[in-house]
Amino acid sequence: MRKSTIFWLTGIAIIIVAVFLVYNNLAPSITAQDVNMKGTIRQTATDEYEVQLAITRTKEDKGQHTIYPLVAGWGSISFYDKQDNRFIRPTSVGSTGAMEEILRQVLQRQSSTAITEFAGFSIPDAVGTYKVRFTIHPLGDEAELIRQPMIYYVHQEKLLGKDLSWVSGEPLEIIKEYAE
Repeated sequence: MRKSTIFWLTGIAIIIVAVFLVYNNLAPSITAQDVNMKGTIRQTATDEYEVQLAITRTKEDKGQHTIYPLVAGWGSISFYDKQDNRFIRPTSVGSTGAMEEILRQVLQRQSSTAITEFAGFSIPDAVGTYKVRFTIHPLGDEAELIRQPMIYYVHQEKLLGKDLSWVSGEPLEIIKEYAE
């Protein structure tokens, strides 16, 4: 009886250690190194800027993701109606509370500036390069000067109850010429 009790206790201990090791080594299906983002922002009118992005993903995204362009005082994303096969046009623009919270936590660690409005979009989950073009407009009556425009990729994934979410940000290159 004693040998079988020790045998069972040892077996249970090994299983617990194995589960603990597997849980601690869980990794997201895609990392920030698997996503490359580049973008430009240029003024097209006194109250409008055009943003062009190229987002390359080297692995399929099995979680949820949203891309957020953030320019303080600017928002109201509008995608072009013209059919241009070089650019994709997301089916919807908006945000989810969970994605916003992930981004908000990262932004609060980086800066004390509070950003209250988020508008994002997603791209297809498959591997590839996706080009996007849209305009942004001032959120208030007065257009603020563009300072530190950024693009953020927010990845949300949970596996076995473990949060594997992450955020990657890149600055947008400001093109100084005024295009009319």
